[in-house]
Amino acid sequence: MRYDVLALALLLVAVLWLLHRRQRARVRCMRAAVFDAVLTLFERYRVTQDDVDFAVLEGRYRGYEVRLEPIVDHVALRKVPSLWLLVTLRAPVPFAGAFDLLARPQNVEFYSPSSTLEHAIALPAGWPAHASLRTDRPDAMPPQEIMASHIVGFFADPKAKEIVVTPRGVRLVYQARQAERSQYLVLRQAEFAEVALTPETVRELLDRAMALYQDLTAAPLAKGQGTDGTSPSTERSIERVAV
Repeated sequence: MRYDVLALALLLVAVLWLLHRRQRARVRCMRAAVFDAVLTLFERYRVTQDDVDFAVLEGRYRGYEVRLEPIVDHVALRKVPSLWLLVTLRAPVPFAGAFDLLARPQNVEFYSPSSTLEHAIALPAGWPAHASLRTDRPDAMPPQEIMASHIVGFFADPKAKEIVVTPRGVRLVYQARQAERSQYLVLRQAEFAEVALTPETVRELLDRAMALYQDLTAAPLAKGQGTDGTSPSTERSIERVAV
């Protein structure tokens, strides 16, 4: 046995292991800092992180319970990965049907409940042309006249991806970042040059979610729905929507 060759191989394995550990630590630290610049926006907050995943923030913003969750999307083939930011306001909505407007659907949006909602709804004039509107209960979804101005305003930004409303709250999905094209084309890695969110972006998204919620709760209660906005027939579908 060539002990010198064996020693060299073990040394190489050790070096590769150390490089891997260093890279994971770098990625974890970078992804943990995604909310560092926006923490002062919240009355209170809790930031958690699972290994090298992006940190998740749960907190209170202007009296509302909110959740910010960044999600890396590298599922779509031949497309540079995106970092989606899921902005969720959790509070009872007085409509028993879900509402999901998803822009540029590709049937690979694993973070979206759209594919679990049984009914496709025709888009009104003036709404984003390349979008799908789906619900579990067409007779009990939020009225289009309430949603219209929020739809037009949010989707005027090409980074806007989705609006979800369920009896449990409101969610906006927004493209916070796009991966570096060169890294992805060569190494097939979702590397982001900068991941820290800006206060301006987060504040605008939270304010949009809050304004939509306030308009929904100010609307007359939909016919046949309880004061909590839920009904037994929608409980199973709402569990899948997960807002």
